[in-house]
Amino acid sequence: MGTSEIASKEYVELHGSVPETSVSKAPQDCKYFHNCSANLCPLDLEISKRIWIPSENDSYEICRNPEFAGLQFIKTQRKIVKALRNRPGDCDDFYTFEMLNRDITVKSGIKGIPLDPPDTVKDAFTWYRKKEKLWIARHPERRELSAKEIQRRKVQMHVLRGGIGDND
Repeated sequence: MGTSEIASKEYVELHGSVPETSVSKAPQDCKYFHNCSANLCPLDLEISKRIWIPSENDSYEICRNPEFAGLQFIKTQRKIVKALRNRPGDCDDFYTFEMLNRDITVKSGIKGIPLDPPDTVKDAFTWYRKKEKLWIARHPERRELSAKEIQRRKVQMHVLRGGIGDND
């Protein structure tokens, strides 16, 4: 998949899941490669095996190539960095590519998976996989609201505000 084909998608598909239509590029082919320290590179063939730790990163540690700015995992990273700005030192957890490559609602209390499993855990890999699946289940993708749901929420907000609004 070429650079322009990747940039035109919102979600990154794991390499090998779709037939290749052009020559793939490597991270070294990116013009930002020599001054980039992003853990998750859209051109990395092994991206699904990588993790991202917000405490080690700032906004410059997220892919800066404008060709990839629309990719979902990059958008989610930026949302998390923004949400964690006011929580210094409380960001010692990590996010997997699978966790980030989803359109989720990011709130200020978001947490990833703890870096260190408890001492009682015998199989760390299995523990991390279970935590990842649980995290994904607790952070569903955003969905488009139906007209009926929008109306129901408007009525609910009107009631919560004490009936004060443009209908009074």
